[in-house]
Amino acid sequence: MNKIDILDNLITEGDFLTSTISYVPAPSNVIRTYSVYNSSHQEKYQKWLASVQRFVRTYYPSDTEDLKEASKKLNPVNHRKILGLLDAIKLLPEEPMIQSQNPTTSITINNTQNNVQSIVLDLIIESVKDEITGKELKELKQLLKEFETKPIETKPKLIDKIKSFGTDVLSNMIANILTNPSMCNGLI
Repeated sequence: MNKIDILDNLITEGDFLTSTISYVPAPSNVIRTYSVYNSSHQEKYQKWLASVQRFVRTYYPSDTEDLKEASKKLNPVNHRKILGLLDAIKLLPEEPMIQSQNPTTSITINNTQNNVQSIVLDLIIESVKDEITGKELKELKQLLKEFETKPIETKPKLIDKIKSFGTDVLSNMIANILTNPSMCNGLI
C-alpha cells in the first residue's frame, strides 16, 4: 500500500470515528472544571491515532508537533485538527523547506527524497557518536575540518583514524545503521 492510499484510509477512518466521540457528563454531585469526551469505539480510536502518529512521524516529520498537540486530549475540536492536518498533507504532500538546527550538518530539505537523505545522514552521525568516545569524536571532527581544505593530504589520516577505532566499533556502527527501521525499510 502506498503513502497516498494509507493517507486516504486514515482520513476515511477518522471521518467515521468523528461520530463516535461524545461528551461524558459528570457523575451526580460532581462539578468538573473541564470537559471529558470518550469514543464509543475507544480501542479502534486509539489504534487509528497511533497509526496517524506513526504515519506523520515517518513521512511528514515537520507536522509532528502539531499532531502531538492535537493528540493530547480527546475532544471534537482536537479530532477535527487531526483530520485537518491529514487533509492538508493530502492537499500539499511535499514537505516544507526546513533548515537543519545543527550548524555542523547544514542540510536544506526541499522534497521527500532529500528528507530521506537527511534522515539517513542523521542516522549515520548518531551511530558514529554512539560508538566512539568524546575525545575520538573531537579528533574525528578536527580531521574532517582539515579534509575540507586539504582532502588529498587528509584522507589517509582520516582512514587511519577510523581504523584505529577497531573492528568492533566499526561493526557496531554499521549494525546500528542497518538495523534502524528507517534504513531497513529502504533496503527491503
